[in-house]
Amino acid sequence: KYDYAEINYQHISPQTGDSSKGPAIDLSYTVPELGIQLLGSYGKLDTSTTAGGVNEHDYQIGIRGENAFGDNTDFYTDILYLNQRSTLGANTNTDNGYRLELGLRHRVNNRIEVDASLARDYLTNSRNQAAVGMIFNATDHLAVGLSYARDNLHDNTTMLRLRGYF
Repeated sequence: KYDYAEINYQHISPQTGDSSKGPAIDLSYTVPELGIQLLGSYGKLDTSTTAGGVNEHDYQIGIRGENAFGDNTDFYTDILYLNQRSTLGANTNTDNGYRLELGLRHRVNNRIEVDASLARDYLTNSRNQAAVGMIFNATDHLAVGLSYARDNLHDNTTMLRLRGYF
């Protein structure tokens, strides 16, 4: 199912530097006439540093195309616009760019789905990312999940998900 709203809690731990954590929301809606999904997300990360707190407000919007490969497997491609804004004290920095992501979703059974993807963010500090996750569909309308991602800058991101399908 590609129509959902999701509330997440994310934790990013870089190889060097301070960890960040905070909430995020994701939305996905299928436009049947076009055969694509519209995507949007917003996340807020807080980082405690010796110089004070850094606050990040990130959002992304875009589209997803998917292609079925059998009854239980889909390949997908995301093209997203990214906006990342960081604030430290009175200084604010904004970075805009885009993301290209290729992924695979596979339904193991009626309740469990796994997801794996490779992505490239085109920003001032571009990065490559590999991610894997699992969603457990507790009911037809509610799911919980966990995902893990690692990028070429050695950042590790874990995310706890609560998804509602509509």
